[in-house]
Amino acid sequence: MLADLLSPANYIMVNRDAIKILGLNTAVYCSELLTIYKKVVTKKKFVNDENYFNVDRDYIQKQTSLTVEDQLKCDINLAKVNIIKIDETNPNVIFFDIEIFGSVLASEDIKLLDNVAKKVKVETPKGTKQANKEYTIQKLKESIECRNPQVLFKLREWVESVFESGKGMSKIQVKMFKDKLDDYCNGDLPKALAIIDIAIANSYIDCQWAINSYEKQNKITAVNNSTVTRYSFNNTTTQRKTTEVGDEVF
Repeated sequence: MLADLLSPANYIMVNRDAIKILGLNTAVYCSELLTIYKKVVTKKKFVNDENYFNVDRDYIQKQTSLTVEDQLKCDINLAKVNIIKIDETNPNVIFFDIEIFGSVLASEDIKLLDNVAKKVKVETPKGTKQANKEYTIQKLKESIECRNPQVLFKLREWVESVFESGKGMSKIQVKMFKDKLDDYCNGDLPKALAIIDIAIANSYIDCQWAINSYEKQNKITAVNNSTVTRYSFNNTTTQRKTTEVGDEVF
C-alpha cells in the first residue's frame, strides 16, 4: 500500500554532522547501529559483560542497502577511532561506543575532526579482505546443522582448515559434505571423526576424497591385523595380530 511505502518506518534518520565527518555510508551504518543498540539495551541482548552485541549483516543490508563488504569496511574504519571494537573470534559481534560517537559529533576541534575523517573515509581499508574471509567462515560454521557437539566442532575446524589452505567453498558444499558423511557413517562417531580429521589434514572439500583415504588406511590396517605368514630358514610360522576396537554411536 502507498501508506506503508510512505510510512516514517521506511525512512532512515542520518545525522548531518556524521555525514560530514564520517562519510555517507558510515553515517548511515552508524544510524542503523544506534537503532539496533537501543533494541539490544531494551531486550538485554548483549553477548557478554563488556556490552558486545551481534549484528545481522543481512538485516542491515535490507535496511540500508549497505552490502556486507560495505559494513565490514565501516567497522574497520570506525575501529581506527575507537567508535567500534570488533570481537577477535567473530566479526559479527561488535562493541559500539556511543559516548565516543557522540563526542566526535559534538566536537568543535577542527584538527581532531579532520583526523577522524581522514581515518574513517578510507574507501578500501587495510584488513577488508581478511574481514570478508572471517565473515564467510563464520557464516559457513553457523550454517552447519549437527546435534553431536564433537562432530559439530570438528566440522567447524574443517571449514577453517579449508580457508587456511587458500581455498574457499559455499554453504551448499558444506551441506553436501555433511550429508555424505552422515550417509556413510550412519551414526558411527569414531568413523565420522576420523574422516573429518582426514579432511582437515588435507583440506578436502569433497567428503568422498576423505572417505576414500579412510578406506585405504583401513585396508592397510586390516591387513596388518589379519593372519600374517612369516618365513624362516627351516619352516613356516603363522602369527595373528589382534587389535581391540571400541565403537561409539552418536
